[in-house]
Amino acid sequence: MKRWLAAVLLCLVAFAPQAASAREEIRSFIADIQVNADSSLEVTETITVNAEGNAIRRGIFRDIPLRALDEWGLWASNGFDLVEVLHNGRNTPHSTEWQGRFLRILIGDPEVFIPRGEHTYTIRYVTTRQLRYFANYDELYWNVTGNFWSFPILSAEARVELPEGARAEQLAAYTGPFGAEGKDYTASGEGRSEVRFETTRPLGPEEGMTIAVGFTPGVVEPEADGISALLGANAGIFLMILGWLAVPVYFLYAWNKVGRDPPSPPVIPLFHPPEKLSPAALSFAHFNGFRTGKKGIDLPFIAALLSLGVKRFLVIDEDAHGTVTLQRGPKANAASAPALPAGEAALYSGLLKNRPEMVLDKHNGPALQSAGANLRSAISKEYAGRYYNSNLGWLILGAVFAIAAFIIGLVLQSPPDEGLLYLIPVLMTSLFGGGMWVAGRSMFKEQGLGSRIIGALLFLLGAGVFLIGVLVVVVPDGMAIYRFAGALLILGMAVMIAMVWLLGAPTAIGAKVLTDIKGFKLYLETAETNRLNMRDAPEMSEELFERFLPYAAGLGVEKPWSEAWAAQLARIAPERAKTYRPQWYHGNSWSPGNIGTAAASSVAAVSAAMAASMPAPKSSSGSSGGGSSGGGGGGGGGGGW
Repeated sequence: MKRWLAAVLLCLVAFAPQAASAREEIRSFIADIQVNADSSLEVTETITVNAEGNAIRRGIFRDIPLRALDEWGLWASNGFDLVEVLHNGRNTPHSTEWQGRFLRILIGDPEVFIPRGEHTYTIRYVTTRQLRYFANYDELYWNVTGNFWSFPILSAEARVELPEGARAEQLAAYTGPFGAEGKDYTASGEGRSEVRFETTRPLGPEEGMTIAVGFTPGVVEPEADGISALLGANAGIFLMILGWLAVPVYFLYAWNKVGRDPPSPPVIPLFHPPEKLSPAALSFAHFNGFRTGKKGIDLPFIAALLSLGVKRFLVIDEDAHGTVTLQRGPKANAASAPALPAGEAALYSGLLKNRPEMVLDKHNGPALQSAGANLRSAISKEYAGRYYNSNLGWLILGAVFAIAAFIIGLVLQSPPDEGLLYLIPVLMTSLFGGGMWVAGRSMFKEQGLGSRIIGALLFLLGAGVFLIGVLVVVVPDGMAIYRFAGALLILGMAVMIAMVWLLGAPTAIGAKVLTDIKGFKLYLETAETNRLNMRDAPEMSEELFERFLPYAAGLGVEKPWSEAWAAQLARIAPERAKTYRPQWYHGNSWSPGNIGTAAASSVAAVSAAMAASMPAPKSSSGSSGGGSSGGGGGGGGGGGW
């Protein structure tokens, strides 16, 4: 038994050194850096690793960052030429690929696994645009090892050779994880042309060493192509800025080209509908679309329904419980019945063509909705673009250009996370704020008080969301180029939103017709006492009142029009005023004692019944002590593969 235990202990002791050393690590990282008079750097990295077949199986990879951010948020692009890659002193297969702002050098044959043990890799390359220039010195600020190795680094060393005539005037180094200012190093060579740095402790995974050497100014010649290199490295953000600068210019041109209203005559009272427009068509033309009333029903729908009643094609019947029924009228099947306008014909066909009556309830909601869609289709087909051009194509073209400039700019630029922290919030606040503005303005234009309150709240909320986007770009916190781009994005979005309304304009014919409609509306909403002062105004009569009532309802002025008729009737026939009821309406909402209120109430009753019957919608500087580990040029990291 004792012999067996002794044998086990002997084995453990024998294999203990191997177990202790069986770790993948970088045993030595040596960087020789030659600073040339033309400001280029010749760098030779000698990396000795221990491979155990875990992460390091075929070889190692080295990530070298070739783009760095300046104080404006712009990429400073560095030139790079890979000269030689060796494995244990011999040329070895290798390849390169881009990983964001890093160039990854894959060292090794993908078909060959390396043996366990120590391997030395040598990477030799030339890089440019790495030096920095100050008033009293020029500087090499260089991340020797990089801070993103997945292995510990037992020893790191950097040897810098300055060009002839240059002497090191100040030295500094920083060790530890990214951003740290550790001082675990020794440095020598101040006042000489050769400088040496060496770590005094092993570096853990994702720790590194950065050096800074300030040397005699004016010895090296700065790169002459700095501007072109800057533009080339930042083509994306400059494209985005130019594109979004062009957005307001484009829309200003578009507005001047097609969005200006043509000259229109002054508004004077008109005593008949212009161009023999039907009530629904007149409402559509006046509001440039299907404006909804207080109960959420399209005004053209109400106008067409009342017009069918006035023409005796249907009768509106309201019982004591407020149930409204549409019934065929006496003219529906009459041979002498006048031809109906396209919109009214489409509405009647959907309501009563195949049935003698329709109760406005949930059961008939789909049919009512379908009839309304037929009316919309007929009116739009006949009049869309005739009196008013929305110029939607100009708006879409500008929006597509703006979106393309943004997306292409992002793809070309590959912004840093710090830059995206400006662009993305600004984009989201602009989209949401703009959407709230559009929705709020549309609802505010509706007749219902509730819709107007919601519209005002949405508009204010949209303004608040927009303000958040503005605050993001005005707070000074670096990244000036991205804050400027964000400000242009907000400006462009605001201009685009404004153009939703400003680009639309009446046609040459429409300018006169829309003015005439305003004149006709002026006549309809004028009180009876003032109507007497209108020259050539027709005498108010029962036939005239009923004929124009659908127009008044389509324009949202049925109450003043009805009150004018009530005043006229009370003046010329007081007894008739007490008993007057239209033949096309039967119901309790009509009170002969107050015709103005009665007419408005009957329209409201029909609107409410229609609204209730509709289906519910579906829901849907380093060397002066200001640096840190990970700063400067070079850097990156690596790993095994």
